Amino acid sequence: MLDTDTDLWVAVHEERRALLDLLETLSPDQWNTPSLCDGWRVRDVVGHIVSSTSVSIWRAAGAMISSGFKINRYLAKDGRKRGAATPEELIEQFRRALPTTSHPPGQSSLAMLEDVIIHQIDIRLPLGHPRAVPLGRMRLVADYLDGNGFYPGKRLADGLRLEATDTDWATGHGPLVNGPIEALALTLSGRFVQVDQLRGEGLATLQDRISSTR
Repeated sequence: MLDTDTDLWVAVHEERRALLDLLETLSPDQWNTPSLCDGWRVRDVVGHIVSSTSVSIWRAAGAMISSGFKINRYLAKDGRKRGAATPEELIEQFRRALPTTSHPPGQSSLAMLEDVIIHQIDIRLPLGHPRAVPLGRMRLVADYLDGNGFYPGKRLADGLRLEATDTDWATGHGPLVNGPIEALALTLSGRFVQVDQLRGEGLATLQDRISSTR
């Protein structure tokens, strides 16, 4: 279990290293592959991850003002801007960012762990390079997503019981939805590409709610 802030940063750095190892193998065309993030290519997701390691409170405030205080608009604009760099430049920027322990204002080491794990999946699944994230880390990510109103999963799963079938993790009360913890975490984050791996009497309710958001 990751019990301290130091443990969390070790995990963040290991996850970044795993992603860097993949990025170094990509062809130019693969950098332009659409990711699981709507409207973002692989290169844009990498740009976002790099950006999140160097956001000061003043730059964040200025960017939010220019984006009409809409955080998703700001993140999308910033990710695409940084993603316009060449693959070589992005790899070098990512390599420099890898050992850092900085984070955006109001965030934490746990938020950075969630960010790199979910965005790594955003990149890996469309490229056909899945990776089994250590289950202890996935439990932390699922906990973070479950308790974070920024993501749609908290609303979608309201009144349902979510249970992982591959590790000791569960949340909520009500009709059951169960499946691999990666599928549950992706669903909580608003990525519905693994809903077909979920089962349970509460699944129809969850699917109806997902359909109404599209």
